[in-house]
Amino acid sequence: MTRWALVWIAVAAALLAASRPAHGDVFVLSGGGRLEGELLNPDEKPRKAYVVQIADGGRITLEASQVAKVEAVKPDLREYEKIRHSYPDTVAGQWALAQWCLEQKLLSQRDVHLERVVELDPNHAEARRALGYSQVGGQWTKRDDLMRKRGMVPYKGRMRTPQEIELLENKRKQELVEKEWFQKIDRWRGWLGTEKREVAQRNIQGIEDPSAVRALCAALKKERVLSVRTLYIETLAKIGTPEAIKTLSATALEDPMEEVRQTCLDYLEKKPDPDAVAYFVSMLKSKDNRIVNRAAQALGRMKDPSAIGPLIDALITTHKFKTQGDPNRHSYSFGGGPGSGPPGFSFGGGGPKIVTQHIPNEAVREALQKLTGKDFNFDKQAWKYWFAAQKRPEAGFDGRRG
Repeated sequence: MTRWALVWIAVAAALLAASRPAHGDVFVLSGGGRLEGELLNPDEKPRKAYVVQIADGGRITLEASQVAKVEAVKPDLREYEKIRHSYPDTVAGQWALAQWCLEQKLLSQRDVHLERVVELDPNHAEARRALGYSQVGGQWTKRDDLMRKRGMVPYKGRMRTPQEIELLENKRKQELVEKEWFQKIDRWRGWLGTEKREVAQRNIQGIEDPSAVRALCAALKKERVLSVRTLYIETLAKIGTPEAIKTLSATALEDPMEEVRQTCLDYLEKKPDPDAVAYFVSMLKSKDNRIVNRAAQALGRMKDPSAIGPLIDALITTHKFKTQGDPNRHSYSFGGGPGSGPPGFSFGGGGPKIVTQHIPNEAVREALQKLTGKDFNFDKQAWKYWFAAQKRPEAGFDGRRG
């Protein structure tokens, strides 16, 4: 069939589809255009031709090569084509048809009939609002047009300011870069056990891009080999972004491996960071007494005088523990130790108990000694009196003065 014949069929199909109510299937033509109708030879195999019945009863035969694909018309669209001409071309009729389309989730068809309502009644408020209009200064204006007047532009289905779009685009680009770093580090980690290990090590040690921090933090968290963990720690310390410092600080307190914790502290101590100090200070209030003492040890190495007050408060901390009860024993408690609470008395009850203990923290005391050159043991009140005296202007306190 000639090119002009294909064009004619496409034009004829378009005219038929536009002028007749559609039903059945949609035949997408390879030469362009669409034809709607009912396929009369659905069982023909192999397919040589499509015999299509148009809505008015006419038939058209298409060679198989002329049809790119056949799209089934959904039942609700078939129903729509059957009923839409039964609604009168009035405000009430078109509004009712628009509501029916809404119930069937035929939103593009609904808009067609809402637009017709507005043509018939320009002040139909419900139709206007359904189409996205707002009344501003007595005039109906589409929300998108109003937003454009305010300097907003469409972006991924929403109206946004150019500044918002710039931020979102920068975020998208940043996420793509970070994703690439995840892939690179994962690939280099795989090389560490092969003949490429020296290349992988140089690549990881040479990372300077802050965008790699998230991938490095994730890699450190899941890594189990000590030498590889140390490599990640070294690289994070060199980059030194707030996120990197936060990860090193948390690892210095929470990692189960003592060597890993100390390695993090070694790097943090070389270049004390206010964010790290603030994190360690916050962890002096941990419910876990081990974390309290590790935070104190870290603060002693940071040598930041701002930690003295919080350390004094953490000299003796209160913690709760669950113990197994013994129905044959009674428990007594008496005051007397440094920082201990008031005397107490309780009978064993046979079940688990929650016991409150006031614990002197040796690591806190040692950190205070390092920072101040003083030692008032676990006498919190003595430490506080001394600290208050040092803060007077005439004292000239520098945090480490003897």
